Amino acid sequence: MKILFDHQAFTGVRYGGVSRYFYDLMVSLQQKGVETQLSLLFSNNAYLLESDAFRVQSFSYFLGFMPTNMLFSQVNRLWSIAQLKRNQYDVFHPTFFHPYFLNHTKKPFVLTYHDAIKDKFGAEFGHIDNASKELKQTLFDRSAQVIAVSENTKQDLIELFRIKPEKITVVHHATAFQNLNVPETFQIQVPEMYLLYVGTRNDYKNFAPFLKAIAPTLTKNRRIHLICAGGGAFNPEETQLIQQLGLTNQVGQRGIDSDVALFRFYQNALAFVYPSLYEGFGIPILEAFAAGCPVILSRASCFPEVAQDAALYFDPKSEADLRQQVEKIIADDTLRQSLIRKGYERGQYFSLEKTASQTLQVYQRIA
Repeated sequence: MKILFDHQAFTGVRYGGVSRYFYDLMVSLQQKGVETQLSLLFSNNAYLLESDAFRVQSFSYFLGFMPTNMLFSQVNRLWSIAQLKRNQYDVFHPTFFHPYFLNHTKKPFVLTYHDAIKDKFGAEFGHIDNASKELKQTLFDRSAQVIAVSENTKQDLIELFRIKPEKITVVHHATAFQNLNVPETFQIQVPEMYLLYVGTRNDYKNFAPFLKAIAPTLTKNRRIHLICAGGGAFNPEETQLIQQLGLTNQVGQRGIDSDVALFRFYQNALAFVYPSLYEGFGIPILEAFAAGCPVILSRASCFPEVAQDAALYFDPKSEADLRQQVEKIIADDTLRQSLIRKGYERGQYFSLEKTASQTLQVYQRIA
């Protein structure tokens, strides 16, 4: 069996959950003896460039970031169309929602629906992708199967679109952190005590309310810091808020240049806090579990489904509740150790091999 993947999630994205999902899926399928082809010529995606599994060429941003990305996306799209027209594959798995392929593929295709954030909340988070609800409906109508990354996301699909439940298969995400080789000699410079926030900080990520909620805790204990790993440098509004809260010396942003560095950020933290208002799955939860980091989650969307009893939960709209759970973790080492143990156990339910096997079953049903 040969599976064709396209360029969409990889052209200009260096890191990110969607590109990581597809990269891990393709590599895991290859390890199971499945032939995978990625129709991609040019990419700055770190997962691809740091791997021997796929051959791509990096590019420089000679026209500026967005114009250069658009140019190479067009080139990659033409290459994807050429691979579709060759018709030398059994199943096509596009990596995003651009409909360019609809007039070029003669074989069945599968779509992965990662989250309902834009479709559920509309213009409030409308920048997340450029695909309208109507376009997604067209793609779902034409697709042979749709993969949802959680039961919660499957229910969102059923509520938001005209799609039969039997056309949707739930395949949970996983993380390569479970098998990550972290050299003992690799260490990072971090404060002795810190809370960890990972990823982007926009809108539904609920970062500003999170920061305001823990400000009194950090003010009471100046030894405790907050590290924001990834997500880019603080913008002027975030910098101003940190200054207004009197936390300039306790809140910092750090870049992530490798998986092993991110693993250490989790491993050395008092806890990983995920205050998001909504997610489709939440891969950072599994990363924290694998690294032995206690997890504190908003009681929202898929989080209870993923973490079950291996995390503390708070009302994402209650600063007092969030602060209470954070202070509980800080004060109770026995609780921390219990959550670490439960996190390891819960993490075993998810694996890249399991994700690949269940996805392969979807391909086999429709091929």
